[in-house]
Amino acid sequence: MILAGAGIARAQHAPGAGDAFAYDRSAPLDVRQQDSTVVGSAVVRDISYTSPRGGRVPAYLVAPAGAAPGRTRRAGVVFVHWGQGNRSEFLAEAVALAPRGVESLLIDAPFNRLDDPNRARQGPAAERAGYEQLVVDIRRGVDLLVADPTVDSARIGYVGHSLGATWGGVVAGVEHRIRAFVLMGGLPTLTDTDFPDPVIRRDLTARPAPERAAYETAMEPINPVHFVSRSAPAHLFFQWARVDRYISPGAASRYYAAAGEPKTQRWYYSSHEFNDPQARVDRIQFLAEELGIVPP
Repeated sequence: MILAGAGIARAQHAPGAGDAFAYDRSAPLDVRQQDSTVVGSAVVRDISYTSPRGGRVPAYLVAPAGAAPGRTRRAGVVFVHWGQGNRSEFLAEAVALAPRGVESLLIDAPFNRLDDPNRARQGPAAERAGYEQLVVDIRRGVDLLVADPTVDSARIGYVGHSLGATWGGVVAGVEHRIRAFVLMGGLPTLTDTDFPDPVIRRDLTARPAPERAAYETAMEPINPVHFVSRSAPAHLFFQWARVDRYISPGAASRYYAAAGEPKTQRWYYSSHEFNDPQARVDRIQFLAEELGIVPP
């Protein structure tokens, strides 16, 4: 599932669970470009790169059309969409950041790809493999940014919404080249049923007990709550929606409490879609302060 229940983790993550997100950093990225479009002061490149877990990662690489203002190198930001979206979700935001001296990488999750190695499989093991691949593909995206000589490897940020915020907590615990994270409405764990929406909650609790147990066994070791505690020294900015059908106040509180320091949070009177314009203003301001880019 794209979103599962949120709740209190019942165990420390298993020894070696972090190995699930390991990969060979020296392997070739094999970046390929399909198209390039100039949008205002930004260049949007339609690219793909090799996933260490199979297939290729479709992405947009959005960069300033000219030199970074006031600096010789650019900041870099990785964007990851929500479960109902794709790499285009943050495209306008990345275009707006480009003239401020930011190079952005916006990737598709594995389930959005025609060559998804888990597409023909079903069940908890296949779902877990897809989540592990997403985290590895994000880390590989960091490799792509830092390999660009025009990008400052000390100024890398991350923005994730829902799916991207859930697994962004794992990324924060295993990928310490990222300096600042914006996590918008993520889940601390996928193995509980603490959903505000009664329909979603009913459907989850209606699963047969053996099915629920198999899902929990597969997911518990990689729940984000086990990894986000190791986020230091990165600064985490959590954004929460007050009228959210997926994220309960309790789940938000548990995720935030588990995160390492430094961390910040803010609530918006919005749905899970985060259509409050202030949310966008706040995360751009946060990235500006943390990554040293031109503020809005």
